[in-house]
Amino acid sequence: MDITTRLKIISILSFLSFLFLFVLQLFYFIHIYRHSRTQPGRDFDLVVTYSDLTSMEPALALARSHHKPLYVSQAPWEENPFPHLAETDTTQINMDLTSATTDQNARRAANFIIAGGYKVIVLDVDWFHVPRALFLTRLYLLGSGVKVIPCSKTGLPTHWWTKRLFLNELYKFWGSMGRVVLAFFGKETGPKGAPTFFKK
Repeated sequence: MDITTRLKIISILSFLSFLFLFVLQLFYFIHIYRHSRTQPGRDFDLVVTYSDLTSMEPALALARSHHKPLYVSQAPWEENPFPHLAETDTTQINMDLTSATTDQNARRAANFIIAGGYKVIVLDVDWFHVPRALFLTRLYLLGSGVKVIPCSKTGLPTHWWTKRLFLNELYKFWGSMGRVVLAFFGKETGPKGAPTFFKK
């Protein structure tokens, strides 16, 4: 078999592998979106939310309506998501201010969840962010026995498959997979250091 034929076979196999993974990704996203909900539907121990440039108020309201603590993960340069709260009102809010990527959000949230002994948590992010955030959170909690209930801060929009936010998530998913690999080898792609917590 000459080199040209080998290269053609490698190219075809590479394309088919990519196509297979892309189809799997689409099925996963569709499955998560079709089963998305705004309420957990069962008891839980903790509400977790990550920065996705949308309001975190729904996650706070969900936690408070069930009298549960809230864990928020966001980048250090982002503004306080709850400026209307006095410091005395934040005792049940745990804020990690060191995570600039969804991979870091999930990894540091997993550490917090395991250390706190939480067994059932609600992951409350905006609709477009649910599949990627859920995948990463479950990945980092693998083997811990923690159950993750996905919730959407906002309902699934009509014709969601045409939205730019959805299309962006398709390629961001693979960026996150790359960061998982880098983190495995000790390489960070965002801020380093231990989590810091919000003080009014």
